[in-house]
Amino acid sequence: MQQQYSVYGIPSFNRYPSLNRYGPGDDVVFVPPTDGLSLLDAKNSLLLSYLQSLVFLLLVQLRHVQGEEADVTSISTAVQQKLTELRIYLDRGVRPIEGRLKYQIDSALRAADMSKREAHAKATPRVTATNDSDDASDSDDNESVLQEDDNALEKGLLYRPNLTIPKGERQQPRERSLDYNSSAVYKPPRMNATAMPDPDKRDRNRSHEPWKRKSQLLNEYIDEELSSAPRAQPSIGSNNTILDSGRGGLSQRDREKDHERTVYEEGNFTRLPAQTKKERRESRRKGQLGSRDVFGGEDWTGLGGLGDRVSRSVSMGRRDKESVLKRREKRMATEDSVRSDGTAMGIGNSFEKRRRVLEARVERRAVKKR
Repeated sequence: MQQQYSVYGIPSFNRYPSLNRYGPGDDVVFVPPTDGLSLLDAKNSLLLSYLQSLVFLLLVQLRHVQGEEADVTSISTAVQQKLTELRIYLDRGVRPIEGRLKYQIDSALRAADMSKREAHAKATPRVTATNDSDDASDSDDNESVLQEDDNALEKGLLYRPNLTIPKGERQQPRERSLDYNSSAVYKPPRMNATAMPDPDKRDRNRSHEPWKRKSQLLNEYIDEELSSAPRAQPSIGSNNTILDSGRGGLSQRDREKDHERTVYEEGNFTRLPAQTKKERRESRRKGQLGSRDVFGGEDWTGLGGLGDRVSRSVSMGRRDKESVLKRREKRMATEDSVRSDGTAMGIGNSFEKRRRVLEARVERRAVKKR
C-alpha cells in the first residue's frame, strides 16, 4: 500500500518525521503545540490530510482512465476508507467541540490579537513634533500602561478592577427606575445553544382545555345565518347527512374534513391511508365521551357547559344534605337476629356464592380436559 503511494509520486503517510518514531503497536500521543490551541491545530491537520487524500484519489482515478495502471481497486478502497475516517473526525468530533468552546476560543484569539497589536505598537518608533515636557510625560505614562497591560495579560489579570480610582469617583450602583433608558444591548455569552420558548405551542396546548374551546355551534350559526356568501349543502337523506341508521349525522366540521381529504386525494392522485384499529378505537372513545354534547350531528358543547354550571350553582347549598343522603342509600339493609345462633340473614351468603363459582369453574376445566 505504502509502496504504491510512492509509485504515483505521492509521499507515504509514514514519511512524516513526527510519526517515524512510533511502531505499529505503539499508542500515538498527541503533543499540543507550544503556541496556539490544540483543537484548532488538530482541525487544521485533519483538514489538510483530508485534502491530500482527496487529491490522491483524483490522481489515481485519472491514471486509471489513461491506462497506466490496471489494478487500482485496492488503492481506491483504502483511500476512500481514509476519507470516510477523516470526515467522521471532522463532523462528529471537531465540529461539536468547537461549537461548545466557541466563546472560550474567541476570547483567547481576541487576547492574542491584542497582545500582537501592543507588541507592534511598542516596537514601532514614535515620531513627535515637539519635545515638550508634557509630551515626554505622556509617552512615559503610555509606556508604563502598556507594560502593565502586558504583565496583566501574561498573568491573566487583564480584566481586573482598577484600584487606582479614588473611592469618591467610583461609579455607584445604579438603582432601578422607570425613566432609566440605556442604548446598550445585553449580549449573553454563546456557550451552549438554547432554544427560546415557543408561545404558539403554549397557546396550542391551552386551546385543548375544554373550558377554553370555541363553541362550534356558535361558529356554524354565524357562518350560516349571518353570512351572505353562498354555501354548498348536501341533500337531505344522502350519505353525508345520515349516520348510525339515522341516529346521528355529520357536523359541519366533519364535512369540512372530508372535503379537505377529497381535495388532497384528487389533487395528488393518491389515496390516504384509512384509520387503523387504534385510531378507530380512540375516535370511538372520544365519541362516547362527547356524546353528551352532540345531538343530531351538531356540537352543543357550550349549552352543556352552561347547564353544568347552573346545576352546580343551584346545588351549592344542598351539598351536605345530598352527601348524607347518598351515603345512606349506599348502606346495605341488615336485619338483627340472635347473636348467639349465627343464622342472621346475609351472614355467609358471599362465601356460599364464592364457593359455587369456584366449583363451577373446576367442573368446566374437568370437562375441557376430557
